[in-house]
Amino acid sequence: MQRLRYITDEEKTPEISDLIAAAEVKGAPDPRIMSIMTRSPLGVLWGKYWHALLYEGLLPHRLKEMVRLYMSVAHQCGYCSTVRSTQGQTEGVTEELVRELWQFESSDKLSEQEKAALRYAKRFKAEEGAIDSDESWAELHDHFSDEEIIELGLFCADVHGVGQFARSLDVVSWEEACQINPTLAVQMRD
Repeated sequence: MQRLRYITDEEKTPEISDLIAAAEVKGAPDPRIMSIMTRSPLGVLWGKYWHALLYEGLLPHRLKEMVRLYMSVAHQCGYCSTVRSTQGQTEGVTEELVRELWQFESSDKLSEQEKAALRYAKRFKAEEGAIDSDESWAELHDHFSDEEIIELGLFCADVHGVGQFARSLDVVSWEEACQINPTLAVQMRD
């Protein structure tokens, strides 16, 4: 059971209701996490920021959705690992493609830019300072503009930090996520 309660109907403002309704339509984040986050005024601001970061910007949504899912499974967030963006699904982020993410280097379904973003996400999750290398930055500059690098860095930082907080909320445990989608546990072993 989640560790913080959902917002009540009496607590919802029109703005909060709109954020939760958008979450219902867009799928990521889903209404459960938005119904927790919007209990805080800064959580409302985060909800707006997250929607802009995930659905707007220079980088393709498909790329960001793959990075989000890759990082979510890497830190075993049951909630984040089971949530799917409807736009991502429309843009080809199928369950088959999600399974490819753990062997992304050899995948013929991913572009070189998508692979570079996943390598960056992998480094981001690996250890403190792993993204600081000249090699990492050279690869980023090979595939992204400076503005896209800023967006990717902000995106990975939010997925990493807020993802760990979301995991701790226990909306969906890792064990429950593996029951919902048994391939998650297999992907972690590969």
